[in-house]
Amino acid sequence: MSDDIDARYRFACGLARRAGERALAHWRSRGGLVVELKGSQDWVSEADRDVERLLHEEISTAFPNDRFLGEETAASFSGALDRCWIIDPIDGTHNFLRGVPYWNVAIAYVQQGRAQLAVTYDVPNDALYRAQRGAGGVCEERGEATPLAVAPTTSLDRAFVALGHNDRAPSERYLAIRRRMMERGIAMRNLGSGALQLAYVARGRFDGFIELELAIWDAIGGLLLVEEAGGYVAPFAPATPTSKAAVLACAPAIAPALHAIVDVS
Repeated sequence: MSDDIDARYRFACGLARRAGERALAHWRSRGGLVVELKGSQDWVSEADRDVERLLHEEISTAFPNDRFLGEETAASFSGALDRCWIIDPIDGTHNFLRGVPYWNVAIAYVQQGRAQLAVTYDVPNDALYRAQRGAGGVCEERGEATPLAVAPTTSLDRAFVALGHNDRAPSERYLAIRRRMMERGIAMRNLGSGALQLAYVARGRFDGFIELELAIWDAIGGLLLVEEAGGYVAPFAPATPTSKAAVLACAPAIAPALHAIVDVS
């Protein structure tokens, strides 16, 4: 089984780069893309679908018995999350379409509902975040591989936390959490990509990431990156493979205090 995981890990890293090249070509000519609205502020483009097709085709060829759950084809998915690749072809589509260089290709491989591999490729910056369960994580950037390690932050009044939200409807709970975070002196950001913000937690750039409703293709790989970087990850338990759930990942020392901020009604 280890050999199988190792082979998938090597494959996933190469696949992320190939998918990133395809996405980057679309980004450079994004003015000509066909773009649709799936819902309020919920964008999808032909680039998302094209990159997902590439990912699906390559995975199906290399591992024909594995399952596939991608954001753009999720409606057709059924069954268990076992021996399954979970993909977001372009996480941060709104940024991508607006020319903001903060988006990525997110790939995870799951066995019995638990992520075993994660690769998040920050394409505009050519930074590849990768982890294998039990083996730690690495960021490959500018020809160097740096081990992932969460920040040593111990106090909320020194914390730098990403608080994600989807901009599609007002949320009193989100506003209340934001107010409590401001009262505790936490510096906040929301950069528009759940997977990449989790990678930033794993790298120690952010001290934490919170989002109340996040899809599995945005979250499951990034959560593994944080775990393998020594961080704290709250249980992530969507009711179904295609539903959303709350995410909290952070430096271990601030986990109890962040939990209190999120859970207070």
